[in-house]
Amino acid sequence: MSIRNKLLLFMLTLLAAVAAVLTLLFFYNERSAIASNNQRKNFQILLAMSEVCREIHDTPGKSSAYRYFKAFLKTPEIIKVSCSDRRGRTFMEDRYYNPYPHPFSNLFKTFPPPQTGVWETKNDNGVEILQASLKARSVKGGAITAHVDFSTQLISQEMDSSLRQTSARFFIILSLAFAAGCIGILIITRVVVKPIQLMAEAARMIGSGRLGHRIPAAGGDEMGMLASEFNEMADKLKELDEMKKDFVSSITHDLRSPVTGIELCADLIKELAEKHEYNKIPEQLFSINEHSQRLNRFIDSLLEISKIESGKTTLDIKAVNLEELSDRAVRALKPYAGQKGIKMELVVGQTISDTRGDPDRLYQVLANIIGNAVKFTNSGSVGVYITTAPGWQQIRVCDTGIGIPEHEIKNLFSKFYRINSDSRGYPSSRQGTGLGLFIAKFIIEQHGGRIEAKSSPGKGSEFTIFFPT
Repeated sequence: MSIRNKLLLFMLTLLAAVAAVLTLLFFYNERSAIASNNQRKNFQILLAMSEVCREIHDTPGKSSAYRYFKAFLKTPEIIKVSCSDRRGRTFMEDRYYNPYPHPFSNLFKTFPPPQTGVWETKNDNGVEILQASLKARSVKGGAITAHVDFSTQLISQEMDSSLRQTSARFFIILSLAFAAGCIGILIITRVVVKPIQLMAEAARMIGSGRLGHRIPAAGGDEMGMLASEFNEMADKLKELDEMKKDFVSSITHDLRSPVTGIELCADLIKELAEKHEYNKIPEQLFSINEHSQRLNRFIDSLLEISKIESGKTTLDIKAVNLEELSDRAVRALKPYAGQKGIKMELVVGQTISDTRGDPDRLYQVLANIIGNAVKFTNSGSVGVYITTAPGWQQIRVCDTGIGIPEHEIKNLFSKFYRINSDSRGYPSSRQGTGLGLFIAKFIIEQHGGRIEAKSSPGKGSEFTIFFPT
């Protein structure tokens, strides 16, 4: 079942439950209100009849009060009215009609009588009658009793009729409200589910390889924010895909190059051996060794990435001195810098104390960053500066090389990222796998530090390593 159908079913069920609860509450309150109104009305009739009995008792033969009573009384459920004195003798009586059984199904089987007066239910030839009586005292001081007989059947019919009328109006309003609620639910589910469907479709299209597909991010609500995040994720996926393609292209070339070199050297050694020119073979063996080392560096980088992604990278923590490691890296790269006519120097601001870290890993970081500085510097100098600050030891590697475009700096430490080879001064032949800085950043962060880069095209670059003491 789709999420839209689930949401529709849930909201319709909730709407039906609310309607059912409202219906039950309506019936309960309406029945109580009708029963209360009927109780008050019957009691008012009994009070009015007691006033009639008092006037007739005080002024025999005067019937104006009773005519007034009959003229304004519009209650068909009264069967009989009468008045009696203290001895039980009836001095006034009037019967309106003789009740008879009626096959009518009543919703109100019982209803509460008023608490004032005497209310008794009796059966008269199969007809249930509610007999009400109320004692009063006349002006002359005589005790009198007013009697009113009600038809319980007609009372129930009247109450049922009132309940049916109000119920009909209630159900009309409830039906209209339910229809409006259903329309509202359809609109809400469409508004809520449509962006989800768009995202699902976009995810399917991106999963099929169409990384350029995007979702219209309209509005500043949660859905708009989610669409923006989705589009940003798609941009990163596209960027990573392009980086992967560049990496595959580059690694194919970089792996093929040393393998081809090894094959050419091997063929040349074979030819030299056949010509007995053995004195030239060591030179080719040196080339084979150089190509093999280059190939191993590529393989080591790939293995390092595999360890990082699988979480299997560990550190061999021991006492380490950053000045000694930096000096070692500078001395290792000085011949390379000398070939290019680049001046290299190591400057230590003050005494550098030992700290804790993995010396092999930290040397790997320094060799990579200093090596990059030498590689991308055509003339000038490369300087390595070591200073201390409260809680930190800092290593700055500054060069006078070709620099890095500002928009490229944010991606320098991303996996497989290489500066656009179309940029001036960045031929693909001078770039590596795009893994060195990613690995360096990971190693420094494992030690609790961080690495930052600043650069200006044509003026050089500066990489700073912050290492906790």
